[in-house]
Amino acid sequence: MTIEFIPSRLNATPVVFRGMTGKELVVCTLAGLVAFIPVGLIGWAVVGMGAMVPTCMFVGAGLSLWFGGTFMRRLRRGRPSSWVYRKIQWQLQKAGLPVPGGNELIQASIRWRIRRDPVRRPVATSTGFFSRSKGDNS
Repeated sequence: MTIEFIPSRLNATPVVFRGMTGKELVVCTLAGLVAFIPVGLIGWAVVGMGAMVPTCMFVGAGLSLWFGGTFMRRLRRGRPSSWVYRKIQWQLQKAGLPVPGGNELIQASIRWRIRRDPVRRPVATSTGFFSRSKGDNS
């Protein structure tokens, strides 16, 4: 038995944590881990304990998940699910950086007008094939 109709929300990626999907959660966590490596290295140099590096990395991952989730929820509020990704692609393309996926966005700067153009009617002449001459009353 085949299901004739599957609602689109069944195929949508589920929200996992604080408004982020699974892939976004992984990206946000990795960004937090990498961003806090220098903080951990500075802590290691100051305190003299090598355990400062992974400690700061995991604290950074937690902070990035917490604040990143809040940021993503605010960014997505009232917009379609693909809007965030298109916005990121547009910003990258506008900056001249390569767009992920290799898809270029169409950007046209054209001035559009809503009003109608004036209708140009041909000037009526009396020399046409269907024109009536002055003496012809039939």
